[in-house]
Amino acid sequence: MDSSIDPQPNPWKDLKAEVGLTVHTISFEGPMTTAFVKSGDDALNKKGIDFLNKCSANMCTTCYSMDVIPRLPGYLDFGLSLVENLLSADVENSEHGLIGKLEKSVLNHFLHSAKAYSIQDSIYGHLKGDIEVAMKFQHLGHILYYDSPEAEPKVYIDDPHSILTDAEGTTSQLPQFRDIKYVPVQTSAEVFDNLLFYHGYIIFGPGLSLNWEPWFTKHLLW
Repeated sequence: MDSSIDPQPNPWKDLKAEVGLTVHTISFEGPMTTAFVKSGDDALNKKGIDFLNKCSANMCTTCYSMDVIPRLPGYLDFGLSLVENLLSADVENSEHGLIGKLEKSVLNHFLHSAKAYSIQDSIYGHLKGDIEVAMKFQHLGHILYYDSPEAEPKVYIDDPHSILTDAEGTTSQLPQFRDIKYVPVQTSAEVFDNLLFYHGYIIFGPGLSLNWEPWFTKHLLW
């Protein structure tokens, strides 16, 4: 629809001109979608950043509480905190524990290896280039964050690489999404429950889906 990006004629541009059509995108608990890879060409970098900001102007993503999915793949600290919570909860002898000794030893090895160096350096060593790409990902637009069912939503921005700007072209003053830290729970069962529950809560009844409730909340939660 933007002739500065796509000069070819198409019906969408006619609609934009005739009725002022705009397109808005909302993602319910979706993961980070966009990676900006800086090149050595400043003009090309500016063109890419301008394009991302045009997309960002009409986009938003919801995030309910500690849902890990909207933090993936770029917010590594959040994921590591979740793994640490899983290990430090009552996972061996408690009736609420879900992880056996073998699983715990594997997770401990991964987590302690990560902590032996900086988080970034150690993860790079394990996953090499994959994690370097993952860390470049971010959300475009605004993140509507719901801390609890009763809380008013708060608006955040996800801009770890300082490429998003407001309508006036200045860096947004909204709080950063990645400043929301992981809040640990008491048992490993709660960690697993929350992985499913938080991700689906935004569409549970009586909200967007009225009285519908996902099958897994009735049959799979511990």
